[in-house]
This record gives sequence, structure tokens and C-alpha cells, in this order.
Amino acid sequence: MSEETEVLTVEGLAKLLGRTEASIREGIRRGVPWLPKSFKMGNRHCWLKEDVHIFLREIRDGMLAGSKPGRKRKAAPSLGTCHL
Repeated sequence: MSEETEVLTVEGLAKLLGRTEASIREGIRRGVPWLPKSFKMGNRHCWLKEDVHIFLREIRDGMLAGSKPGRKRKAAPSLGTCHL
């Protein structure tokens, strides 16, 4: 009988999200928005399973669709009437 834990490590989060452990670790390092907020227990990054489910529901429902990173773009220049 396996006891299910409420705390996920990188391995558990990778399985839940269908990603590799390497992509999770790289995401942590880069601070990507597709990862829920983690906390440290000792030297391990951890997530509460309940928080991950809430995070995924918010993504599904469009609540985390914040602005994209980067600078604002200017409108493309238009060709005016040419005076010769």
C-alpha cells in the first residue's frame, strides 16, 4: 500500500505536469510563469499538491493570463500619401 503525500518534489511535479525533471529545474532557475510558486524544505524545492491544482485551475480558467514579458511594441509605420 503506497501512501500519497501532499507535498510534491521536482519528480512528482514533473509527472503531474507531463514534463521532464530537467525542464522543471530549468523553469525554477529561470522563474518561468508556467510553474506554481514553490518553497524550499532543506535543499529541495517543494509544492503543495493542493496549490498546484489551484494553479492549474486558474490557468484553465484564464485567470493567470497576465501580460507577456518584454517591451511594448509601437504601431507599425504606415505609408502616407506620397507628395512628389
